[in-house]
Amino acid sequence: MNDTPQTLTRRGMAARLTDEQWAEVRACCSEIRSWPGRAVISRKHDPLDRSLLLVEGLIARHVPGPDRALHEMVALEVPGDFVDLHSFPVGTLDHDVTAITDARLAVLPHDRLKEMMDRRPDVALALWALTVVDASIHRYWSFRVGALRATARVANLLCELQSRLEMAGLADGSGFDLPLTQVDLSEACGLSPVHVNRVIRELREAGHCTVKDGRVTICDLKALRRTGKYDPSFLEIGIQRDGL
Repeated sequence: MNDTPQTLTRRGMAARLTDEQWAEVRACCSEIRSWPGRAVISRKHDPLDRSLLLVEGLIARHVPGPDRALHEMVALEVPGDFVDLHSFPVGTLDHDVTAITDARLAVLPHDRLKEMMDRRPDVALALWALTVVDASIHRYWSFRVGALRATARVANLLCELQSRLEMAGLADGSGFDLPLTQVDLSEACGLSPVHVNRVIRELREAGHCTVKDGRVTICDLKALRRTGKYDPSFLEIGIQRDGL
């Protein structure tokens, strides 16, 4: 892909912005930067003077333990997501941001965002709404790991990613690319890699989906959603007010 700040297109969550709002946000972009897979983009408490919009690839957020020997994945970001917009008012994050795959991100300096928001409080409110959806996704991850059993956790995560990637034009009812390792999946679901492997086999044998070679092939989306006790309403917050 050869996006530039001038040709940057909106997709996924960013597509909730109106044409006019998107034009203002895009004008704040100073460059498109690339990070290799597994690179740390920012660490907990690093000072940040810019926010990032994911253009291509997958990004994870991890909360590290005090000595960094332990860490917990708390979110995955897909194209169209603002990775760290919530760093704008405080200038830092309480977690690490890591490129799971090779990733390309639009850089929006905070000084440009502030100038734009001062002029356009409606765009500031629209961006605030996106951070509300982001927080909703975080709470849903807590629900998944805290309330669901292993098979339902994995099925639920796959359903969430299918929904979000479909919003970004990268999935449909038949499946999507998912270049995650079983270790990544285990961290996202709070399970061991061995347990994740067992669950993936169960989902395949039940005729719900297959996960192989970085691709999720969905055989029965309704059944996968039933198994995962999946309700997409946590992604639909604010849609009725789109365009504020």
